[in-house]
Amino acid sequence: MKKIAFVIILLGANQVFAQQDKSMSMWSQSPMMYNAGSVATGEEDYSFFTNFRYQWFTVGEKPMRTNILNASFKIPDGFLGSNNFGIGINAINDQTGDIGLTTTAVSIPINYTMSLDRRNKLSVGISPGFYQQGYDASSMTWENQWTGGGFNTGINNEPSLNADASYATIDISTGVFYQHTLRNKTLLYGGIGLNHLSKQKINFSFLGDRIYMQTVAHFGANIFTRKRDLRIQPQMMYFRTGPSSNLIGGISLEHVLKEGSTITSINKTVTVNYGFYYRHKDALVTTFGFKIKGFRMGISFDANLSYFNQATNSLGAFEIYLKTLHLYKTSNKRDKIL
Repeated sequence: MKKIAFVIILLGANQVFAQQDKSMSMWSQSPMMYNAGSVATGEEDYSFFTNFRYQWFTVGEKPMRTNILNASFKIPDGFLGSNNFGIGINAINDQTGDIGLTTTAVSIPINYTMSLDRRNKLSVGISPGFYQQGYDASSMTWENQWTGGGFNTGINNEPSLNADASYATIDISTGVFYQHTLRNKTLLYGGIGLNHLSKQKINFSFLGDRIYMQTVAHFGANIFTRKRDLRIQPQMMYFRTGPSSNLIGGISLEHVLKEGSTITSINKTVTVNYGFYYRHKDALVTTFGFKIKGFRMGISFDANLSYFNQATNSLGAFEIYLKTLHLYKTSNKRDKIL
């Protein structure tokens, strides 16, 4: 029954079958996944990030899994004064369900960050990319193929689907990102990303369906409290893809176990953080992570709260990430993050 329910969700409509977008629980660690304007906007000069998500692993023979690998780089300071370009590469591979619906997307986000004044920055970006989808047509069965004792795959299958089980096309995204720093070093930030602007045609279908454009709005903060060893980090993200929408929000607490050097790079900051988030009508997310010597690492777990928990036993998803943060050797920046 679990397998049947899973396949019904994936194949219930052409639009659901065709559109498959990433849904990450720790998006705040690399917002460039959703917003081209946010690439290379952190305090680090360049970074590398990888994330693995395993979802609904109690359902079906091939649970959903998502692999993400990206990197971002700033143009060295001094090239454009207080402004700078940012460039990155973002690669995503996602596989869903027993039919192996696979999405591979590679993009190169480029942005320009303008310092409006000492406390405000505005970034605008665009991300051209490559988008490919495919599935295993031999694993699909249909109602008209049922003979009473099994499925006869020799009978014609769904007539609205193209015989070609894969296609590739271009994909264009854009976004803006804003940062404001308060006097006590508290950082407020947010942005809007517009993904799939090209609304490319889904060549699985003879009906000429196209991918929906996705709108993403995300906001967050790194709040310095009166306790020097405690920071509060609220996060929220809303995204809308065609007729579908979702909202996730929550808060993390970061404790500074060891303060790094403010002038030299001899001592590195060591922190630990944990948080709780709620994805509307879907899951409760718990996160845990730490930072040491230019490395960030974290894990999260989604406890499924929707009606689908009857199939998942509330085991929604497991996620793990690793991020490295670097400064250029010639940089005169003080060691604030590494």
